[in-house]
Amino acid sequence: MSDAPAPSLYERGVRAAHRGYKITLSPLIGQSCRYLPTCSDYARDALLQHGPARGGWLMVKRLCKCHPFGGSGYDPVPLPSDKD
Repeated sequence: MSDAPAPSLYERGVRAAHRGYKITLSPLIGQSCRYLPTCSDYARDALLQHGPARGGWLMVKRLCKCHPFGGSGYDPVPLPSDKD
C-alpha cells in the first residue's frame, strides 16, 4: 500500500483534460510542436506545478511562442521558485 496522498480533484481534472486532448484532438492536428516538452505536456506540467492562475499564464505564453517563426528546442516549465 502506498503512503502517497490521493490526487486532488484539480489534478485529476488537469490530467483527464490532457489525456482527452491527446486521444481526440492531437491525432487530428498532428505532431507539429517545435518544443520539448510538447505544448500540451508543458501546459499540463505548468498547471500542476503552478496552479491555475500562473500555470494558465505560462501555458498561454508558451502557446504564443509556438509558431513557424518562433524558436524551438528544449523549453521546460520553470520551477515554482523562478520568476518571469
